[in-house]
Amino acid sequence: MPEDRRESFYHERVSDAGRRYKGFDPLSTQAVLNLIYTYDVFHQASSRYMAHYGLSKSSLNILLLLRHGPAEGMQLHDLGELLLVSRANITGLMDSLEEKGWVERVVHSSDRRVRYARITGKAEALLDEFMPVHYRHVKSLLQDLSNEEKETLAVLLKKARRSMTTQSANECLEHSRS
Repeated sequence: MPEDRRESFYHERVSDAGRRYKGFDPLSTQAVLNLIYTYDVFHQASSRYMAHYGLSKSSLNILLLLRHGPAEGMQLHDLGELLLVSRANITGLMDSLEEKGWVERVVHSSDRRVRYARITGKAEALLDEFMPVHYRHVKSLLQDLSNEEKETLAVLLKKARRSMTTQSANECLEHSRS
């Protein structure tokens, strides 16, 4: 498969421009660009078939959290903390899921201020139909990698994520001191 035009464009520009800046690390920059680009390719590929089921990555994330969460449901605050996407729009997402009949909001029996979200049977059936399609798709997207390469990739991505999280926390701490 020929190299993607976008990939070669960014590689050339970053290599040329980066040399002008102190502290430029071409390998770190290349790794981050590849990470972003790979996510974008995955998102585009999966968004197409997810849309066929009326799902987005955010709605799928919420439904899976609810499916595998406590039977009584989950508080919206807890859902927001566990989301793999921005939690800023949790209310809008919940409104949309409720409108589709995939979730219901339930008031806590002893504390009316506490509200839970619970997955419905309709969403359970949707997930039963969708998840095999999704897992086949994910497998096919990574078919060119051996199992050993998939394991290595998973370990490296986790290590990179840990490094980014630590560095981000350190930068926040430094800014709060200044």
